[in-house]
Amino acid sequence: MSSSHQIIQECTNATQANIERAIKSFSHLSENQFNWKPDPESWSVGECLSHLVNSNKLYLNKLEHISSLHPIGSEQNYRYSQSLMGKIILKGVDPQNVKKVKTFKVFYPASSNFKKDIMDEYIKCCEKLIYLASKMNHLDLKKIKLSSPVNILIRLNLGDPLNIIPKHDERHLNQAEKLMSQKEFPIR
Repeated sequence: MSSSHQIIQECTNATQANIERAIKSFSHLSENQFNWKPDPESWSVGECLSHLVNSNKLYLNKLEHISSLHPIGSEQNYRYSQSLMGKIILKGVDPQNVKKVKTFKVFYPASSNFKKDIMDEYIKCCEKLIYLASKMNHLDLKKIKLSSPVNILIRLNLGDPLNIIPKHDERHLNQAEKLMSQKEFPIR
């Protein structure tokens, strides 16, 4: 069993690593490279990042709302464990799970023609997650519940998105980098 402070620190570290990885891997790409895909069924680098922005914003809105309901108080280090649904979602988005998973329409990329500013949007989402996580040191991440962005009947522990989001991001950063390694990937 983990502690709430441990979950917050792991989320912060993983999210910061994802920011640095995205900058290193994608900041030099041209718009042509951002939008290239090998076939209509695949996602481009831009679509991978847009998907992360869309899905993360839905979770971040919920985290921000909960944060507004619980003003900062004295730090507590509660015991934490994932909800059953949180475990199932985490297993599905884990980068080690190479099985392709169909996503819900609400998480689809915004479009298929991206400017490089999609990177800025992704980084802003990551920075917001780090900020919101830093404001949760006084909250019981197991006791406080939130609904899934997919279905209000699916209940998660407040700490579940802190585990899910960085792993989900890592999964799609892997997908985008794999796309760039294809021999057909444009050189400019």
